[in-house]
Amino acid sequence: MLILTSVGTLVTLLFQPLWELFVEKNPQGALNSLGWSALFFLPFLLLYYINHFFLIRRFLFEENNSKKFWAVNFLAVVVLYCLKNVVRVFIDDFLWTDFFLLLIPNFMIGFMVIGTALGIKYYFKSVEDLEKEKENQKAELQWLKNQLNPHFLFNTMNNISAQIYTNPDEAQENLSRLSAVLRYALYETQVEKVPLKGEIEFMEDYISLMKLRCSDKTTVTVNFDCEPAGEKILPLLYVSLIENAFKHGISNKEESFIKVSLKKSAENLDFTVENSNFPKNENRSGSGIGLENLKRRLELAYGGNYKFSSGVTGGTYLSKLIIKL
Repeated sequence: MLILTSVGTLVTLLFQPLWELFVEKNPQGALNSLGWSALFFLPFLLLYYINHFFLIRRFLFEENNSKKFWAVNFLAVVVLYCLKNVVRVFIDDFLWTDFFLLLIPNFMIGFMVIGTALGIKYYFKSVEDLEKEKENQKAELQWLKNQLNPHFLFNTMNNISAQIYTNPDEAQENLSRLSAVLRYALYETQVEKVPLKGEIEFMEDYISLMKLRCSDKTTVTVNFDCEPAGEKILPLLYVSLIENAFKHGISNKEESFIKVSLKKSAENLDFTVENSNFPKNENRSGSGIGLENLKRRLELAYGGNYKFSSGVTGGTYLSKLIIKL
């Protein structure tokens, strides 16, 4: 659409000069017509591109401030109109009485150009939103399929079953945790975003259940240094990273550790998982489908307002996710 608009403007700009040159056989007339056409069309073309590439995105899409958008456009039309007439002073016997006579027609054309830019930009945005919605549906479907690893459920149930005979009170407590984890995953995450407070409670229960598989050689440290104040995030955002740490970070024969941290600042939510590195033969869940799914969800929900990194650093595996609140 943008290409068609540019081609249409170019054809309009060159029509009269080409007519003078090839039909009227008047090269000087063609040159004069080109100058006048450029003087008339180029300011409006510039106004169109300023709106298409900057003003609409900045003031309407990002700031949602229509008053500022129209105020800046009004100023832009005034400046471009004045500049055009300053040029006319040097190339023509410009009468300043014409300045006021042509003011209203030029303003009308200018705002018609802005309206055209708005229509085309919103058309593009609607197409992009539709594609984004389709991608979001695919990502959410994949996420739903991988909410909780079935091995987690089987292992947890087996561990609780063993505790029933050795420590019934702790078994009952862990059974309550498992019930809370399943209830949260199945019923409380069927929305676009969930309260941070609920996500923290889920992670605390989830980590407590994952610790059941660890031996005395594994040290698990959890530090959720934040006081939720109504913030909302994607549901089950960190579960694949935590699962990845327990899957590839513990050893029954060697000393191992897992550190999970969540900190909130005035602008960011910083989540870090660090663990000893005992990679299994199969791909890491955080570096395969799980990681790609996480990145897709982050991109769809937060755009450029997040930073994610993961990999081996100094012999330990480190995953870090920073979200701008």
